[in-house]
Amino acid sequence: MKYNSDILRQLHEELRDTLREVVRVCEVASIPYFIQGGTAIGAHFFDDIVPWDDDIDLGMTRPNYERFLREAPALLGEGYILQEFTSEPDTPFYFAKVRKMGTRFVESEWVGLPIAEGIYIDIFPYDLIPDDEYLANKQRTKVGFWVNCFMAKSVWLWRWLGRANNGVVFPKSFVSCLAIRLVSAIYTKEQIYNKLNAELTRYNNTSASRYNIVRMPKDMIAVEAIANLEPRKFGDMTVMAPSNLERYLRSHYGDIQKWLPEDKRLNHAPEVLAFSERLQSEESSKISVVIPLYNKEQEVERALRSVVEQSLAVGEIIVINDGSTDNSQAIVENFITKHPEANIRLINQANSGVSAARNRGIKEAVGDYIALLDADDLWLSNYIAEVCRMMEYYPDADAYSTAFHIVSNKHLTPAAVPTIEGYIDPAHEALQRRYPIIPSTATLRRSMVMECGGFPEGMRIGEDQWLWAKMMSRGAKFAFSPMSLVRYSRTASNRSAAIYRSEESQHNIADLYNPEGNAILNEYIARIGIGKAITQSVRGGTEDAKKAIKAFGYTKRSKRQLMRLKLLNRLPATLRPLVDSLYSTLAWIVKRRGL
Repeated sequence: MKYNSDILRQLHEELRDTLREVVRVCEVASIPYFIQGGTAIGAHFFDDIVPWDDDIDLGMTRPNYERFLREAPALLGEGYILQEFTSEPDTPFYFAKVRKMGTRFVESEWVGLPIAEGIYIDIFPYDLIPDDEYLANKQRTKVGFWVNCFMAKSVWLWRWLGRANNGVVFPKSFVSCLAIRLVSAIYTKEQIYNKLNAELTRYNNTSASRYNIVRMPKDMIAVEAIANLEPRKFGDMTVMAPSNLERYLRSHYGDIQKWLPEDKRLNHAPEVLAFSERLQSEESSKISVVIPLYNKEQEVERALRSVVEQSLAVGEIIVINDGSTDNSQAIVENFITKHPEANIRLINQANSGVSAARNRGIKEAVGDYIALLDADDLWLSNYIAEVCRMMEYYPDADAYSTAFHIVSNKHLTPAAVPTIEGYIDPAHEALQRRYPIIPSTATLRRSMVMECGGFPEGMRIGEDQWLWAKMMSRGAKFAFSPMSLVRYSRTASNRSAAIYRSEESQHNIADLYNPEGNAILNEYIARIGIGKAITQSVRGGTEDAKKAIKAFGYTKRSKRQLMRLKLLNRLPATLRPLVDSLYSTLAWIVKRRGL
């Protein structure tokens, strides 16, 4: 994950605050500790946190670690909490974390667990490992198995025996999956924890020469390096490090470098990130969020919450209530009352369609950029931060978008999208069956949208693609991030494709065709028009479909879809929904695209 600079700066401040508190506790209790891993690299090269890193790692020998578990809870200042299995049984971690309350930092695999979620420092117990490599490898294998069993009491791990939890690393074989499931079914979590600790500490009474986080082969530190800790500068504080830090780092990482290529600058990429105070950057303050709303009483509060909980706050949120007849308006009004800091405006209008609602919001907006969000979709907490980061990298883009997942009957499926960050041609990508931009992933330069005349009012299907094509015809640049930060609801209520009615619009997708224009863009326009005509035909729009067959007969890239349309339109109108439903269901099962 690449962080927006404002986010990373604030995250580092929160981490330093937490480290400062942990160091204070260790000094008060006379508990030795040492920096390790990436934190040691930061101290060695930068006298601080590695510029792209997002965590801090400390180590303690087992006796000191157990003292810390006993004494830290009473010594930690207000606003900090020690997270460890004996005090928080739902945790999936066999080591300890000190978390800063009032903040949130949750990786995708742990979302939804009933545990403390604050920004944290990891504290690892270091145990002696045998000098005999055979014994060390044997111990490591056993520890890895018990760690997986311990985690399996909190999250779903076995890919062979059920749907896996998002992001969790699977055991490699069916046999290991089965063994883990059986053991986790037989033993309590406490029993597994005790067996894990017994294996971790097996060699602590020997004369071994190395300490290790046993399940991590590289995390080895010589006994004498820990026995003779040295002070090192770390930001505005001093921390303790293994003696001869460079020797430890070279034995740990090999040929260490100060600056790594960007593709090797790894971090935790949290799905949820929030700070103790509302953070707004120069870029995010220029973003106006526009949410069209029509009868989404079950979903709209969730969508609004996903905006309010962004790690970077936007300038304003505009909800256009397009004549809702359910309880949507009251829900939004209540949400506004609860969140006065979020600068939410609710604008009511007679039902005029989604394009008119979006255009009203764009017209009312004061921001230079418009972030679109449908009321039944949601953003992960880093969406706006990622858009702002892309604004730094690609400042002349007119549209920014990210990857997304499709929500269907509570199942998440990654959408087919480009895999590389940067400038893209949405027309080319769509013809390759990749979908780099949909409304809820899009943040658009307001001036470009206004230049294009906004969304085509009266158009009920394909209005978003009409605008993308119009923007492309005017030379707009599109920037894309492969980070999946949006959840698109395929099954939410009243999606436009599910309630098609004949259109009354002065806009026509066929009018975008330019015989002397870009061939790829013309093929994209044909693909939009044919896809739309299929929906029209299914809903009984036989004549509209015939017009589309004639208008887009020039296509060379969408001949199969054109043939599908022709065949469908020849069927009796009463049979078309069933035939198309069977086709769509099969396509969804086989291709898992969902669009």
